[in-house]
Amino acid sequence: MSESKIEHTEDERPPIFQSWNQMYFFVLVMHAIIITLFYIFTQTYS
Repeated sequence: MSESKIEHTEDERPPIFQSWNQMYFFVLVMHAIIITLFYIFTQTYS
């Protein structure tokens, strides 16, 4: 069996943002927004 090696460089960028830190920050903010909306919906319709 032959193993294919994929090289990952440190300079790889995410498809949307300029750095991975920006991508992680975006995901955390969206997570907080979704949790907040679920909380508001729960309080409103319970």
